[in-house]
Amino acid sequence: MRHLLLIQLFLFYFSLSATNNTPKKCSRNSINLGKLIDTLLTDYDTHLLPEAEGVNVTIELHVQGVSGISEITGDFSLDVMYSEIWQDPRLSFKHLNVCATNITLKSDFRKKIWTPDTCIINSKSSSIHSSPSENTFVILYENGLVWSNFRLNVKTPCSVNLKMFPFDSLSCEIVLESYSFNTDEVRLMWHDVPITMMEKVELPDFDLIGWSTDHQRLEYPNGIWDRAKVKFTFARRYGFYLFQSYFPTSLTVISSWVGFFFDVRSVSARITLGVSSLLALTFQFGNVLRHLPRVSYIKCLDVWMIFSVIFIFCTLVELAIVCQLNRWERERQIGSKVLGHWLNQIRKTRKKETKGGGEEGGGLLRKRIPILAQLKAAANENSATTTTAIPATPASTDNNKMVANNFTSIEHDTYAYEKKSGFSHRLRRFVYAICPPDRDWTITSVQVDRCSMIMFPLSFLIFNVVYWSIYFMKMDRPM
Repeated sequence: MRHLLLIQLFLFYFSLSATNNTPKKCSRNSINLGKLIDTLLTDYDTHLLPEAEGVNVTIELHVQGVSGISEITGDFSLDVMYSEIWQDPRLSFKHLNVCATNITLKSDFRKKIWTPDTCIINSKSSSIHSSPSENTFVILYENGLVWSNFRLNVKTPCSVNLKMFPFDSLSCEIVLESYSFNTDEVRLMWHDVPITMMEKVELPDFDLIGWSTDHQRLEYPNGIWDRAKVKFTFARRYGFYLFQSYFPTSLTVISSWVGFFFDVRSVSARITLGVSSLLALTFQFGNVLRHLPRVSYIKCLDVWMIFSVIFIFCTLVELAIVCQLNRWERERQIGSKVLGHWLNQIRKTRKKETKGGGEEGGGLLRKRIPILAQLKAAANENSATTTTAIPATPASTDNNKMVANNFTSIEHDTYAYEKKSGFSHRLRRFVYAICPPDRDWTITSVQVDRCSMIMFPLSFLIFNVVYWSIYFMKMDRPM
């Protein structure tokens, strides 16, 4: 029994000594952070540089997402986690035998130490997220390395060039710079992995096709400053404009050609079709321009719309030409009826003259152009009848003389033309060889419509081939 009691005492002593020899777990609560911070900030001057020869500040961006791009204001908004890292030997705590290699501190600690005062120099607006507390932290390493991080919402300008709209691309830049220190004091450098996309950027109108970083030095009146730039390139998604602009306008232009198949006398229907197509095209164009800035240069879509308007306007011009030709055709039909009446009168006159003793001598003109002679005879008969039926008046006498003089001048000019020889004769033979006089060379309204049925679609097809070939060659973005 005595031996059993000794064994129990021995085991209890052994377990107690083992517990005392187990190292304590290092945690945030095991460190007296208040005392540590007070020790580090003793005789710390925030106005002095950590190193006399200057400080190298490494920066990096973690992009959480792009919230929107506006062509009207020429800017884009994004949420980023911005980090800056620098070395401050005065904040090293390795010699204080602290169990942790790094400590995370709140944002108020940043106000008590030296900072490089970096800023987004080209931002239109920027703010630190506070949801609900301010989204910042500072990590301090035992060797004096300081890592400061912010979660920001930033709005910066974009370079908007709409000459290739809607096949264009936008470039948006973020420019970082130390606001207080020049290159002799602070030098900005990008991290080995400068940009990290935390998630895929998806926008309704644009695709992020790439980004690039750059380092510049800009000279101010009081020195040279370092600048770190990152450029995001966005390509516009043109599928919306193909279905909402190009395809509907093409159908509008094609529908304006339906009037070529209408009857020539359906003028009101063709005018309604042409004007309606023109108004529809104008409305579509205005609907697209409403969401774009008012630029003074011609865009890719402008060229398409302008030529579409020209095609529809040409259909209205073609309609005016067809209407005019149709009117002339109706006038010729009426004239042929009048001429037929005159010819009947001439035949009756010739019969009377034949019975009365034969026709008086006809000359060279009557042999070549019998109609003129017959018209003259009819005019003489008409004047004689008028003279015998109605007493002669000065006005009627003058009209008869005018008609006789006109026919006499026609006879003289025609005879003189027939007597000409040389170049004029050869020219007439050449013209007759090209355009034979036995054919009817009159252009009719139906012929114009038939020609338009072929020429308008062919012209629109050629325009499409040229248009898409040129702009696809100019496109500096992936399809």
